[in-house]
Amino acid sequence: MSRTLPLTIDCPPVRDILLVAKFEIPRAPDRFEATSLPGHLLHLVVRGRARQDCNGREYVLKPGNLLWYHDDELVRGTVLSAPWTFYSVIFNAPDLLPPAFESRLQPGRAALRPWFEELYALWENSQLPRLVRKYRAHSVLLQILSALVEPAQQPLRIDPHVKLWWDIETELRKDLRQPVSLRRLSELSKASPATISRSCQYAVGVSPLRRIKRIRLSLARGLVLRSTLAMKEIAERVGYARVHEFSRDYHKYFGKPPSIDRELREE
Repeated sequence: MSRTLPLTIDCPPVRDILLVAKFEIPRAPDRFEATSLPGHLLHLVVRGRARQDCNGREYVLKPGNLLWYHDDELVRGTVLSAPWTFYSVIFNAPDLLPPAFESRLQPGRAALRPWFEELYALWENSQLPRLVRKYRAHSVLLQILSALVEPAQQPLRIDPHVKLWWDIETELRKDLRQPVSLRRLSELSKASPATISRSCQYAVGVSPLRRIKRIRLSLARGLVLRSTLAMKEIAERVGYARVHEFSRDYHKYFGKPPSIDRELREE
């Protein structure tokens, strides 16, 4: 008599949904620049067109196009026809690998629009009990993800060595004011400095301290361009005790001092 083996199902990949929003840019041409937040970010275009540069690749976004971002990616673009309207969903799923860069832009995804609309309506519905809203939103997002993943390209769990770095980075992003050293990272993760360095190099292609500096400066640029905070406060928020050191590194990384970058943005 044959026995049916039990089906083993991993935990759902989505840990938290951080934001669901609907954006509309009313004018064209309109240039924009932004940095994606930590985690996964899905954009579904429903109206208008835009040209966008990300990861060294240029995309033309049209209605029905979906674009998938992952962890701290700089995006520059221009709205070509307005209003340019799109849904955005930001979620935390540490064990979910994003598509390869060549597959980040997915045309022909207009059929997903009702799910994005439902997810947005749930996010905005403050009348529902919190847990009910959370569970329903997670259910809808999982339906979207299941439609995006081809059968032969199921999400894989991140290699444990790479996961070590993402766990460390997730913890560090909670407070970038704190000083960072390999010794502190080792104490935080209970792993050796050499193991941490290998994990970071494999995950993002640079050393741990260089990666942290990149994250700090990326966040700083967002604050420089989109807030009215003084440079001293921005420096402190991203872990610089001295403004001149912050300005020096910012200039080296972005090609201009933060004060000039803000002035150019305001013109």
